[in-house]
Amino acid sequence: MRSGIGGRMKRIMVIGCSGSGKSTFALELGRITGIEVTHLDRLNWRAGWKEVSRNEFDRQLDEVLKKDSWIIDGNYSRTMEKRLEKAQVVFRFRLSTAACLYGYFSRLIKGKLGKKRIDMAEGCSERFDLDFVRFIAGFENDNAERTEKLLEKYPHVKVIRFNSRRQAEKFLKGSQEYYDKKL
Repeated sequence: MRSGIGGRMKRIMVIGCSGSGKSTFALELGRITGIEVTHLDRLNWRAGWKEVSRNEFDRQLDEVLKKDSWIIDGNYSRTMEKRLEKAQVVFRFRLSTAACLYGYFSRLIKGKLGKKRIDMAEGCSERFDLDFVRFIAGFENDNAERTEKLLEKYPHVKVIRFNSRRQAEKFLKGSQEYYDKKL
């Protein structure tokens, strides 16, 4: 895997299971590249964990997709194909279920319980949710095959897969070095 994404990759998707580190990766990649990051969870949720309508979500997403450059963090399979049509690169986090559950519980334990994450809307504090644990536990079984088939439909999109947080960190380090040399 070659580190760095170069200046030509301006429309980027970051997908994978909750707890895999994709939001943290997206934020750091945005910092390195100067590309604005959009978290789909921020588009989908309002205070008190109230979901916006499909129309409102789609309208907000369409506004992001019109831009020349973007990093979009999140799965939301209903709109994945719409994003893939415009994307240039996808970072696909494929960590083990145990690693993703560890990521989720680490967030809760590290004092984020009851606090808002940067990738969530105001009024949506971190909380323990047994249904969410079940979602994480079944994520790869429920989504992996469908996601891979969808990615195959878009051969113009470069797909970079991470099987560990360490691989993602190494990529970011290489990207930082690339941008440091460029400046």
